[in-house]
Amino acid sequence: MMIVLFIAIGVIVLILSSRNYTYWIFRNVKCDPPIPLFGNYYKVLLGMKTDIEDVSDLYKKYKSEKVVGYYRGTTPELIIRDPDIIKNILNVDFSHFHARGVGRDPKYEPLMLNVFSSDGDRWKLLRHGLSPAFTSNKLRNMFPLILKCTDKLQAVAKILANKGEQISAVDLMSRFTIEFIGACGFGLEMNTINTENSLFIRLREIIFTKSRKQMLLFALRVLFPGVKIINKIPIANEEVQTTILEIMKCIRDQRNNKPSDRNDFVDLLLELEENKILRGDSLDIKDENGLPKKVELEITPMISASQLFIFFAAGFETSATAMSCTLHQLAFHPEIQIKVHEEIDTVLSKYDNKICYEAIMEMSYLEMVFKESMRIFPPGGVTFRVCIKKYNIPELGLTIEAGTKIIIPIQALHMDPKYYDNPSEFKPDRFSPESVKTRHRYVYLPFGEGPRKCIGARLGIIESLTGLVGLLQKFTVEPAPSSKKDIKSKKTAYLVQVNDDGVPVKLIPRKTQNA
Repeated sequence: MMIVLFIAIGVIVLILSSRNYTYWIFRNVKCDPPIPLFGNYYKVLLGMKTDIEDVSDLYKKYKSEKVVGYYRGTTPELIIRDPDIIKNILNVDFSHFHARGVGRDPKYEPLMLNVFSSDGDRWKLLRHGLSPAFTSNKLRNMFPLILKCTDKLQAVAKILANKGEQISAVDLMSRFTIEFIGACGFGLEMNTINTENSLFIRLREIIFTKSRKQMLLFALRVLFPGVKIINKIPIANEEVQTTILEIMKCIRDQRNNKPSDRNDFVDLLLELEENKILRGDSLDIKDENGLPKKVELEITPMISASQLFIFFAAGFETSATAMSCTLHQLAFHPEIQIKVHEEIDTVLSKYDNKICYEAIMEMSYLEMVFKESMRIFPPGGVTFRVCIKKYNIPELGLTIEAGTKIIIPIQALHMDPKYYDNPSEFKPDRFSPESVKTRHRYVYLPFGEGPRKCIGARLGIIESLTGLVGLLQKFTVEPAPSSKKDIKSKKTAYLVQVNDDGVPVKLIPRKTQNA
């Protein structure tokens, strides 16, 4: 009798879960047939694919479509393939799509108060308040700190190169980026470059790789989106919040809870706390005259800690991945590496063979190399938006209802032969000024676009180029015995794309005047 009851309950659950699966059919949007309860998302839930791979496969399958339907569990979502529609969503009609829809409640996960995870007016006020940390003058003033980290990187790389063994480019560059964030963001000497097993390297693993418990919680949220008790269970590893709060307390104590003269990211947060309230115009709420209503946000210590968390999390993994993948490509393309070395030697010779801000700004070919690497393996290979109010796509006769999640398939766009001939080939000339002018702006989106474009994009590029110059000034990079030409993504990666094998390479000291 019990077996019959369980079977009956299972059948009812499957029938109820399948009710939404006519959603895209009725709207004349093509999609793969969904599996009851799991939708099109089962391979991601089972750890067989990443979100990026799943979306990219559908992008390739429906080549003649501008949009493709998708079911995350029982929830209908929409993949956008057309760059003109992407432009409208990310920029032109941003007021309809300003939410990212991370879906994590800060009431239960306080670190989700950060600017990346926030939506609506909280996002707008935080974005405005944090923007001064990323101006051109601020970036220039940070450069001496970047150079100190680069000096340490060169010293450690020399030790590793002299051993003659293969190294993990990801681990080495992660240590560099964490050191950089410590110096430029927190005002701390982390000494991560000299410590392979530092606390901050550990943080990298628990922030960006899903544990079995987290995979289960993500699956439950996807499969049962309406069950409130599931959404109240924190997904984040508790160790992350504890560590970030301890770091923030340590810095506060050093500065007596007041801004110092370092002018770093923490100083900006402490200044915002002193002023207490951020004020601005609401994104959606209107007053009786139809004008944006004035809104405000109190900057609490937890909100400050949340911004410190996202500065750390977003700042080091993305740059470390981008730099290590660039080194990987140069190792397999020695003819391109020769051109990079020539540019570095020529430019630095104008500055007494010393790395400086002006020299980095002149490294145009290296920047092309870096951008091409980011095209092939963008750390953020997919991004999301949520429709805030009903929106019509005229050329499709399709109305997107409020609450619908939109998927922008960044990696798939980057690898589309329609926009990049032989897309799997590494060709930096794709990013010459002449080539860029001929291409749609919204088919290259490593940092996103529009008002929610990555706030730290320019800082990330300068940091990455400087780290690459620091290594390539002194070393040649070659494939290691275990190197594989194709870069693969870790299936359990979360938020950003993480390389699966650590990018093994060998560093060979250069015999030049600049080395």
